Amino acid sequence: MADAHFVSRHFELIKLAQGIYAVIATHSGGADCNAGIIDLGGRTLIFDTFLTPEAAKDLCLAAQMITGGPASYVVNSHYHNDHVRGNQVFPAETDIISTSTTRQLMMTDGVEELKWDSENAPLRLAELKTEMETLRDGPSKSQTAVWVNYYQVIVNSLPDLQLRYPNLTYQNELTIQGTFRSARLVSYGPGHTKDDTFLYLPEDGILFLSDLLFVGCHPFLGDGDPRACLASLRQIERLNCQILVPGHGPVGDGTDLQLMMMYIETLLEMTQQVVNEGGSADQAAALPIPELFRVWQFPFFYATNMRFIHRYLSPAT
Repeated sequence: MADAHFVSRHFELIKLAQGIYAVIATHSGGADCNAGIIDLGGRTLIFDTFLTPEAAKDLCLAAQMITGGPASYVVNSHYHNDHVRGNQVFPAETDIISTSTTRQLMMTDGVEELKWDSENAPLRLAELKTEMETLRDGPSKSQTAVWVNYYQVIVNSLPDLQLRYPNLTYQNELTIQGTFRSARLVSYGPGHTKDDTFLYLPEDGILFLSDLLFVGCHPFLGDGDPRACLASLRQIERLNCQILVPGHGPVGDGTDLQLMMMYIETLLEMTQQVVNEGGSADQAAALPIPELFRVWQFPFFYATNMRFIHRYLSPAT
């Protein structure tokens, strides 16, 4: 059920339990990924901070409205820009938490990505806007519109953007205790990236999985380890939770977790056959999207995933 007391163009609040909200990104705002607000009892935890500080400001306000106090903790699930660039808007006394690997990636790959955005995003935005003018209404125009919004909000955010890094790091698992509930931060290592944190609320049976799970969307696999991701998802399945908040898409359940695993397994099998037959990455990318996944959003990630998996599976030369 949506919460009608706070309205933002960047997201919709979904109440999952008393004091637990999924923050689901809209298609046209500056969030780009989902987040979470959790009242631990005496302390508030925010899970992921969006692509832009503008969207994160609304996240701060929503958390204040829900819990009556400022965020005590912010968790960065992984280093990708859409999950960490809102960090700067939180008060200095708010602890920002990630794994040590994620913090290091924010300080290396994250810095390089920001440099690329600063140098290239305005030009890429102009190119996409020109492309939009040539397209008729349909899937291609809708997909291009997604990228236009992505680069537009990045360009708008660049003048005031500052990268803020976690000041607390952990490895494997960290539990934060509140008077209402405990929050377990867990990393099984590589998956969507070289290290991914998910949030487990054991008393409530709720998981915030970030980009380890996409619901109704093609995931982006090209910065991680597909087989390690599968292994992590199988461990997560054993937690037996039925309320799963993905990094992208609506709130899901165990069926969506199984579909995510099926997607990775299917693409691995399809690409392995191409590799076995001596086929190229382009040949793998040209294979039709399996019927089960043709209605999913972000279809542009499919060919990218197939090319990446071809490299992943190919023997070293």
